[in-house]
Amino acid sequence: MCLDRPILVTGTPRSGKSVTAEIVGLAPEFEYVGEPLMIWDIGFGRCADDRRVATEASEKIRRRIVESCVTLVARAGKCRYVDALSYHALRIPFVHSVMPEAKIIHMIRDPIEAIPEMLYGWTYRDFVGKAIMRRRKGLKVTTLPSHALRFTRNYVLSRVRGKRATWGPRVPGLSEFVIGHSAAEVAAFQWRRMVEIALDDLKALSADCYLNVRFDKLLSDTRREVRPIAEFCGVADPSALVECAEAMIDPAFKFEKKVFPSEAEWAAIAPLIAPLQDRLGFPRGVPGSGSA
Repeated sequence: MCLDRPILVTGTPRSGKSVTAEIVGLAPEFEYVGEPLMIWDIGFGRCADDRRVATEASEKIRRRIVESCVTLVARAGKCRYVDALSYHALRIPFVHSVMPEAKIIHMIRDPIEAIPEMLYGWTYRDFVGKAIMRRRKGLKVTTLPSHALRFTRNYVLSRVRGKRATWGPRVPGLSEFVIGHSAAEVAAFQWRRMVEIALDDLKALSADCYLNVRFDKLLSDTRREVRPIAEFCGVADPSALVECAEAMIDPAFKFEKKVFPSEAEWAAIAPLIAPLQDRLGFPRGVPGSGSA
């Protein structure tokens, strides 16, 4: 059992991956399934972080994940699958072993824009009902206990000390870094490590298997940026998708749920993100530094 050229959209939290997956999902042949983390965590218990490697993709795990995804597509009466999951960014070798036919879109966003939105996630006080609704399509009995435990721990800590123990993908070294660093620094560390790991792992794949997309360019020049995305995904009607995407995207869109780091926190963040800012071609600096 396999899927017809599935599309996996990934990137750090708040990187524009959901917007991009929604654009792909505008093509009538695609079923956009959201963020099915519990499906992709099938077969895993508690681990120190969310990194996964190719050797962990046993035939049993591969079959169970693919069957679950096939079921979602068939239930919707579609023929192709697209999801938007940040965790894929830490699991490129594993994902490629599970779905070698998949194509991966890696979203990259300026850290000056992404970090305040990620900081909101680190300090937000979640609620049980909302957490369930976000993951309702991917709920699995086998992975529910580990996710329930993580939610409970974060629920308590966000109310006691104003910072979760975890939020989003747990990059290697995150549990140690959280100790003694502000939530803003933790968000910056998470952003940097996720992007570094994804970029390095994607280089091991053939060039036709992945596409790096800058979210700022997608917003500012939708028509120009969506065309190569449509062609990369092999949609049936690329021109129609471009038209739909242009009608959907507001170039002035602003995500309102942000927590801005203080001036002192930005100063602490700057050396964490500067090397990757240079590597990606983003202006080095942070708000108020005169160079951002």
